[in-house]
Formats: sequence, C-alpha cells, structure tokens
Amino acid sequence: MKMNIATGIVTAVTVVLFAGPAMALTLTNTGKDEQTVGIDKGAKEEVLKIGAGKSVTVKGCEDGCGVTGPWDYSKFSVTSDKIEFNGKSEIYR
Repeated sequence: MKMNIATGIVTAVTVVLFAGPAMALTLTNTGKDEQTVGIDKGAKEEVLKIGAGKSVTVKGCEDGCGVTGPWDYSKFSVTSDKIEFNGKSEIYR
C-alpha cells in the first residue's frame, strides 16, 4: 500500500513539472484607461485592445515578437515575458 501512495505522489509531481501550463506572453494594463497594443509576429500582426486593469495572454511568440504600446517604442519579447504598463511612456516587467 505504501508503495502505491509513493508511486502516485512521484507520478503527480512529474506530471506537474513536465506538463505545466502552456506558456504565453502576458500583457497587463495597470492604468485606468483602455490601451492599444500591437503584436508583430513576423508575417502576422495583431492589434489588441486591453481594458483598464485587464490582462491578455498572447501565444505564438516562442521565437520572439515585437510589442508596441503606450510606451512609444517597440520591445522584443518572448513567450515567457510578463509586461505591465500603465498607459504612460513607461513599461514594467
């Protein structure tokens, strides 16, 4: 019986470590107004509207994406990045 519990625990930990949540670029608008952010994925581009206090996840930036928003310049970002901005020419990670 003890072997089955130990085996179950090891299996559960292995699943969590190797099958964790899918990674995505996370954009969070901490400001009080909706903001527009552009995502450049090479041949494909997106424009996202992010509401005040809201977050958006973007998939498909494993090789990197250009991200442009209210901080007035483009930033090269990858899937695991978390970008916070407040609607001013500032960016926080």
